[in-house]
Amino acid sequence: MNKSALMSKGKRRFSAPAAVLAVILVAALVVGGCAVGLLLSYRYTPDSLSAAQPDTRAAVGSEQFTDSHPVKVSFDIVPDSPLTWKGSGTVTSSAFKDFGAIDSGSTVFSVDDVPVLALFSSLPFYRDLRVGDKGNDVAALRAELSRLGYAVGSYAPTVFDASLRAALLQLQRKIGIADPQGNLDIRYLVWLPAQQVQVVGWKPSPGVEASADLGSVKGALSAVRIQKMPGGVASDGHVVQVYGKQGPIDSEGVSRDTAFLAAVASTPGYAAISANKDALNAGADAELLLQKPVQAMKIPVGAVFALQGNSACVQSGNEVRSITVMGSNGGFVMAASDKPISSVNLGTAITAKSCPVRQVKQ
Repeated sequence: MNKSALMSKGKRRFSAPAAVLAVILVAALVVGGCAVGLLLSYRYTPDSLSAAQPDTRAAVGSEQFTDSHPVKVSFDIVPDSPLTWKGSGTVTSSAFKDFGAIDSGSTVFSVDDVPVLALFSSLPFYRDLRVGDKGNDVAALRAELSRLGYAVGSYAPTVFDASLRAALLQLQRKIGIADPQGNLDIRYLVWLPAQQVQVVGWKPSPGVEASADLGSVKGALSAVRIQKMPGGVASDGHVVQVYGKQGPIDSEGVSRDTAFLAAVASTPGYAAISANKDALNAGADAELLLQKPVQAMKIPVGAVFALQGNSACVQSGNEVRSITVMGSNGGFVMAASDKPISSVNLGTAITAKSCPVRQVKQ
């Protein structure tokens, strides 16, 4: 075999495997390109980045509803008044000097070793009272002894009877009267204009003759007044809360409840404001709320439609339900219904064309 033939044969042996390899490389590139193209054409989007779907249904919650409204209150204060009595004698003991507090049903001084009873009533005492007497002052005495916790009976409120005498006897023994008679003796009685009074300029001092003028009752809180009632809120069933104390209010938003006033007057907040005339004139922050909280449904405001007065409707599934609106709390309507509602429709899921709303008298 000549040289040229051998060279030709060697070239053929070399070129065949190379061609096969080239074909494989091209195929790999084509397949890889398709795969890359597929990967690039598919873009994965996490659920958190997906477009939000509108809610069409919401659960209905339940919570205690107080119908709370912030309000501003003013304080009515009566001016200082004289504290007097109709007795006489030598002062043999005194509970304090210059100033102090006197509670109804207590004694703060004695004359001729007889304790003098300090007693509040809605009417000033002007005469002695004993069994058989009748009048509004008897009824006032009965009411105060009852408030102090004594059993006074109630068959004939304006008649001084045996049950009232028994109650008065208990009180007289309690304050230390040695030989109580169960009568109200004006000589050993000081009438108080409130259940508790702060007295300044106190005069009784042991060893001196007691004068008719005992001192002065410091101006007391006589009313708490809401400056402006919130719109659409009735006073019925509501109380005012001041410095953590709650009291009833009348149709004008005023409280004259003596127990409530005494509770407010005893708070550090009131003590601070009463000592500053400008602050007292400005009033204090308070809260108007239901006396008894009620259990209410908590419905998203977007589910409520056809509002008329305090009546409206919601749709739960295919059923339209009437509700009574009691108030609001953030983005929710607080309401009641004749039967429980577990969920309500929202947005496009509200398909109702009519609503059986009850007509509410305004």
